[in-house]
Amino acid sequence: MASLKSLLILVTFGAFSCVLLLFHLIGFFNFPLKLHHTEGLTVGEHRWSSSIWCFCHLALAVISGLMAKRHYNHLFNGLLLTDAMNNYFKYVIGLLTIFVTLADSWFEVEAHRSIWIRYRDLANKNGTILGLIGRAELVRVMVRYICTFLVIIAVCTMVEFIMYQGLTVGTQWHWFWMHNLYPYTYSHFRHVFHLLHIMLMAANLRQLQCMLAGLQQSGDPEHLEEGRALYGELWQINEAINELFGFSQACNIACSFAQIAFDLYWVYAIWQKHKEGIEIQMCCFVPTPVILGFLMHAAKSHQLAMDAVEETVLDMNSLQDAEMVKVRFYFLHQLLRNRIKLTARDIFDFDYTLIRKVSVLKRS
Repeated sequence: MASLKSLLILVTFGAFSCVLLLFHLIGFFNFPLKLHHTEGLTVGEHRWSSSIWCFCHLALAVISGLMAKRHYNHLFNGLLLTDAMNNYFKYVIGLLTIFVTLADSWFEVEAHRSIWIRYRDLANKNGTILGLIGRAELVRVMVRYICTFLVIIAVCTMVEFIMYQGLTVGTQWHWFWMHNLYPYTYSHFRHVFHLLHIMLMAANLRQLQCMLAGLQQSGDPEHLEEGRALYGELWQINEAINELFGFSQACNIACSFAQIAFDLYWVYAIWQKHKEGIEIQMCCFVPTPVILGFLMHAAKSHQLAMDAVEETVLDMNSLQDAEMVKVRFYFLHQLLRNRIKLTARDIFDFDYTLIRKVSVLKRS
């Protein structure tokens, strides 16, 4: 049983390391990062050699734009104005998302490093592996994330295979699918990378809540002060996450909802004209809502974990200890002023209200 558990830990950490390597190859990391099951996090310095993949994707994005310009007639010639503008904006928004994402990855590299460095320092201080998360809990988080990652990969791969099999080579639809594949895929990976940070932060908040719940009976002001300090550290990490994903995810969310709207437009257009291929177009619609669903669910879990921390501090019995009353007051004031939440540079919050806001904008 012990050997099976050790094997599970090794496999999970190995799979997670592969995911981190993939994100590095996509250009999201500009510094070395390793997570070992015994040694914990190792965060390297930002150097030019670590940024090579960022430059590669920048070159690919530029080449993609130039190729789209060269093949303009293959992509848009003969379409009605509405149809042409639909495809044009769908491609341009996707390409813009790549540039903004690469810019965020490059200019916010220190904010990105600070996230993992603070997680490492918290782990060293508390005898854990990542932040406040111990090995067993981290394995559970990583398993959930890897399963989610594989589901998303499977859905996207299946849809792209259906597109590859269903589209006739040389047709306008085939040309557009080939040119849009790279921006479309890059956008999805950025969402999945954001999902990783959200799940890790939510897990840390849950661990903090468990620590605070243990103080409800003892009422030790020193331990509560330690909990308040830990919350401050997590708030700084969360702010760095918001800074790292601010503009890129604001653009990416806009890109995703635009993709959904444009795909629905083509489903409606094909249905109105009684053309073949509506099933293929409906398949195009599937991946983005699936990814956004996972992202919004993780954001909701993050919010619930934060709510649980607040409720635990509020319910803490401190009437018989003046020092406890004071520390609890400071903690509640800190929770009020510096609430941990997911935002895109305060443009909007990452939660289910985002869907409602977008729906209102579309109706208006």
